[in-house]
Amino acid sequence: MAFVAVSAVVICTPGQDTALTIRNTLAGGRRGGIATAAGVSAGQAVWTIAASAGIVDQRIVRTSVVRAYPTKPGGFTFTNAQYLGCLVDSSPSYCGALIDYSRVLNTPYDARFGSACEALRRKRVDEVWLWGGPWFGYLEYLIVAANTACPQVSRSFVVMGFNYERTVAEMLHDLGHRSEALIQAGIGFALWDRFDGQRGRYAQDFACPAQPDATHPEVDATDAHAGNVHFPPNAYCHYQYDRDHPVLSDADDWASFPNLTGRQTVVNASSWGGTQRGFLIWWLGRFPRNPGSSQGVQNDWWRYVFPSGRSHPPP
Repeated sequence: MAFVAVSAVVICTPGQDTALTIRNTLAGGRRGGIATAAGVSAGQAVWTIAASAGIVDQRIVRTSVVRAYPTKPGGFTFTNAQYLGCLVDSSPSYCGALIDYSRVLNTPYDARFGSACEALRRKRVDEVWLWGGPWFGYLEYLIVAANTACPQVSRSFVVMGFNYERTVAEMLHDLGHRSEALIQAGIGFALWDRFDGQRGRYAQDFACPAQPDATHPEVDATDAHAGNVHFPPNAYCHYQYDRDHPVLSDADDWASFPNLTGRQTVVNASSWGGTQRGFLIWWLGRFPRNPGSSQGVQNDWWRYVFPSGRSHPPP
């Protein structure tokens, strides 16, 4: 059965006379800010619906624009000079510092909608998306435990962090890592590794030699699986989405979960178009999405990715 995941979007774009405008000018007019964030958010929602085959109906119910830098620990916020400095030299600790999530989530940036915590408490939204520029201090995703950053919210929820200099591909990348964490927590590593088959490679360095070597070993072309966000089933190094190397994979068999047969098909970069976005849509589309549960495991893994999904959108 399809379910609805409802999101509130908060776009931090300090304004027309701030460092982001200067940065965009220096970079030759690169897009950033409200229009990009809104457009890419809509694209992310569409591709999530497509990847889940309509199981997830992801909706954005409120977009709030904040003309300020987000607050970091100790009440710190960038000046324009400090922000521009981080783009040249990121060694000051405030450059790499994360935002103060509790403060940001509890601040009523939107007079009508209230704070993100209030919207979550009233069940007007299920999760929060934050948009900003480099060094704003967002994690790709944060799973917030119940009654912590939002003391009156008695369930866990997810805060996504996006960069409006990036694209839908990077948003799907963030969703992929969120999916890995939440599904692994729900089903355990033993079952996940049967689906993934490449998790151990996350320990590899980020070099990508022209050919496999001792620290970047070749994949087993006769026994591949679905892979993960960084490693397609035929990849021997990080982000190798365009490798034209055929392998036998049981990725398509997971559509039958929990009644797996071991069926294999040949896959390579052409299976997903040779791009990061294409691979991530293909990979997300391999998640089981059947009704019911088996031995304590949901047969629809999207239930783990969007645990607060509802059968109907909020009024």
